[in-house]
Amino acid sequence: MTITSERTTEAVKEARDLVSPETFSTLVSFMVTRHRVTGRYAERVIEQTLIYLKAVGDNPAIRIVPDVSVDPGWHCFIEHTREYAEFCERVAGRFIHHVPVMIEDIGSGAAMARTIPALHATGYPVELEFWSTGESCCPENPGV
Repeated sequence: MTITSERTTEAVKEARDLVSPETFSTLVSFMVTRHRVTGRYAERVIEQTLIYLKAVGDNPAIRIVPDVSVDPGWHCFIEHTREYAEFCERVAGRFIHHVPVMIEDIGSGAAMARTIPALHATGYPVELEFWSTGESCCPENPGV
């Protein structure tokens, strides 16, 4: 008697594949140095940053926000202007500007309620621990 499995295994998409291996490595190394974090933590932040930016690119009409846990990864990427500009054009079809502003719906949770489904819709693995604070990268009263 022969038993066969009809189960198919779909490969998990890797967020790091949104950039070249060299760019991913550069961003991780930069984050390790700049933020004094472990290599594995930096990899995870950069992966979540790439997923976030993909979601932004996929949803131009929706305000999607980064969590304070992911924002340092975005800052690291922005500082690598050539790679960032190329990524934005290829993935979003436009430059994704960083517009730090504290808006009412970040504090209320509404922004994160829009962001989480957009992240999942990318098809990449979302690590919710990086999206749980619901805090913006910007303080409520900057300069006060």
